[in-house]
Amino acid sequence: MIVVKVENAERFENPHGVDVKKLIDAEKAQIFHVTLKPGEKLKRHTTSTDAFLYIIKGRGVVEVGNEKEEVRKATLVYLPREVPHSVENTGSLEMKFLVVKVV
Repeated sequence: MIVVKVENAERFENPHGVDVKKLIDAEKAQIFHVTLKPGEKLKRHTTSTDAFLYIIKGRGVVEVGNEKEEVRKATLVYLPREVPHSVENTGSLEMKFLVVKVV
C-alpha cells in the first residue's frame, strides 16, 4: 500500500511557477497535486503522454486544442498527448486539482 499526504509530498519545480506536488511517480503513471491561486495558470503546453485533470476545489477554464470549457469541483478533463492545453484559475479562491499522467 502506498499512502501519500499532500502536505508531506515533495514540491515539484515546474516551468509554470505554481505550486505542484508530486504524489506518485510509478512506472506507468504519475500523479501531481496542483494549486493555482486566483489568476494563476498552467501556460499552454503539450505532454508526451495522455493525462487527466480532476478538479478537487475551485473553478477555472481549461483549454484543450481549440476548445475551452469552464470547470469546477468534481470535473474530469481528458488531455490527449501532444495536444496543447492550459488551465487558468478564473475564480476568487484557490483552485486545486490532480494531474494523472499515463505513461
